[in-house]
Amino acid sequence: MKLVMDFKADWHETLKEIMKSEWGLDTRAITEDVPVHYFNAAQRRITATPRKILVSDDFHCPAEHLQGWEKIKRSVIEGKDLNPHLSKFIGRVKKTDLLLSDWGVHHLHLGTVLEGRYMARTGPLLFARVTKEVFYAINIYTHDDFADAEIVEVIHRNWPKSIERWILRGIRQEGRLTSDQREALRKKRYNSFVQVSDGTTYAPIGGGFVFSGHSVHAITEMDKEHYLLEELERLVVDLLPELLPELEQRGYLKGNEAKVSLLLTDLAYFAHFTEYEIATELQKRRPGPWSAVVSKNAKTLKWA
Repeated sequence: MKLVMDFKADWHETLKEIMKSEWGLDTRAITEDVPVHYFNAAQRRITATPRKILVSDDFHCPAEHLQGWEKIKRSVIEGKDLNPHLSKFIGRVKKTDLLLSDWGVHHLHLGTVLEGRYMARTGPLLFARVTKEVFYAINIYTHDDFADAEIVEVIHRNWPKSIERWILRGIRQEGRLTSDQREALRKKRYNSFVQVSDGTTYAPIGGGFVFSGHSVHAITEMDKEHYLLEELERLVVDLLPELLPELEQRGYLKGNEAKVSLLLTDLAYFAHFTEYEIATELQKRRPGPWSAVVSKNAKTLKWA
């Protein structure tokens, strides 16, 4: 049996549909590296889920923006959508966020009124590190402070455990980069370390970026999933002896081609024999965007 399948292409189309239908992004300009754009866009967004708020020791919000800060706090605690507070560039699929990719820090506007899809823009910005469970409120900064090492200093001083995995052990820089120097390096897409006042040196907390400006995270996630999909295609071939009797009952003739497409649900990956209305489960999906482990026990048939 000759199988006609391209799970990578099927996955790419699924990602484009998610970006279009769920995130409202125009994906027509994406002709290659679809997963890179997908993971880049996903990393820039903040998933709506209740989180604990931790506020830094010297946090100060100007009086004129306290209402905006209170609004964000309520949204964090109640698990409401924070994306309207983010940069409007999250609505442009090819845009990148070098602050986020470098230091893992989001910047949120403190407006209280929606103007279209986004909160009113403000000069002062709330800088925060956001994980699955915690919203770390660093401080209020401006658009001129994106490369200020004080941002990392505050995280290090208040929540060192949260970023200790990025410490470069036994490394100490000679001198510290200025904000202008760091900004210049970012513009040229060069990653850099950051050293805080006690001498601790950190690798890029956000994972770093490549010369396109996309995050290293986006590249590695794409590579992991592509490897998985190649494994799943090989698994389909291994399962053919088990599937063949059922396919023949549904009209398959020996020697013919059989088209197989990747079918994704929230729970599993399926190989869908489109012409014969049969799908077989290949791999359970783990919590999170995508899995990276192939199960060799794909025996349960699921009917389309």
